[in-house]
Amino acid sequence: MNARKNVLFLASWYPNPSNPTVGNFIQKHAEAAALVHDVVTLSVHSREDGEFVVEKTSRGNLTELRAYYPKASGLFKRLIQYNRFRKAVALGVRTYRQVVGEPDVLHLNVVFPVGLFVKQHFPTVPLVITEHASGLHDGPNAYSKWMLQRMIPVYQQATANLPVSANLGERIKALAGTSYQVLPNAVSEEIFDLPIESTSGNRLVHISTLYEVAKNVHGILRAVHRLSEKTQDFEFHIITDGDATQAKALASELGLLDRFVFFHGTMKTQEIANFLKTCKALVLFSNYENFPCVIPEAWMSGVPVIATAVNGIPEFAHAENSILVEPRNEEQLTQAMLEIVHGKSFDPKLLRAYALEHFSYAAVAKRLDEVYKRLGR
Repeated sequence: MNARKNVLFLASWYPNPSNPTVGNFIQKHAEAAALVHDVVTLSVHSREDGEFVVEKTSRGNLTELRAYYPKASGLFKRLIQYNRFRKAVALGVRTYRQVVGEPDVLHLNVVFPVGLFVKQHFPTVPLVITEHASGLHDGPNAYSKWMLQRMIPVYQQATANLPVSANLGERIKALAGTSYQVLPNAVSEEIFDLPIESTSGNRLVHISTLYEVAKNVHGILRAVHRLSEKTQDFEFHIITDGDATQAKALASELGLLDRFVFFHGTMKTQEIANFLKTCKALVLFSNYENFPCVIPEAWMSGVPVIATAVNGIPEFAHAENSILVEPRNEEQLTQAMLEIVHGKSFDPKLLRAYALEHFSYAAVAKRLDEVYKRLGR
């Protein structure tokens, strides 16, 4: 490993008191990087009241700076919000310089919106970008042409682009003409581990925000209903930090709620890890998806995955660790869940070994160290 560098981890999405799970995959990359370098994260958040302020917290080797600004309202809300956001970015940068000085590396995570202002504060510092945003793809939440035009020069200024999947990297390459190297999502090998005893019972789990356009939770529930007509020997659990109102209504309408389907609210990382250990499979049915962190978390816990073969998922999911189905094909999803319930199994130790090689903090830290030390600052 090279000498430790000062890395400023700028994040457009990051966990905060108002939304403790947003961007938690970025936080995990920061935790991994902090194993080998001196990392400070900087994120910007609005809140209903209060003043412009930067709050500093430390966890292990990681220091986190959260710059807050008062949420705007009224006729010129968007303009006021934009100006307050820029002011909060500048305040966060000043605070970083007071705490650390000048960074050796800027590591920007999700270009929009923080990345639009970063180089004006650090024009000579080498820039690394990790992108997670599905808004770069065509679809219902696609970025506007105006946003893409602002983002493209940022990708072009980067010394290294590190998207979380090759699928996303190819999209950035097509837009900005840049090369890329995949940096997959990171999973703590200490928090997520194998169960002491083999799992009993047929418990399946879905973990997401329940953003229906992307996650197709209603399609999952219809497939679970079909599954319940073939066997009653299973439970399907849904863990979400999102709004479950519509999903619960459909589950109730289908006669599944609190009989086959059980809902849980936001869980902390350790709680997710503990729950995964009790499950036979993680189930995702996304219409589009880069590469969600929960997939390698399941593998690290020795749990196989049922997922759609969309975007970045097939780059890592294959027959040895997953069952892949077509997006929106509810019959295929039903059959995949039935295979798990009827005893199709995967070797938990092999699943974990694959996760350790590709997604562990140690593996991701090694990749980041190789990138950072090439920057030569």
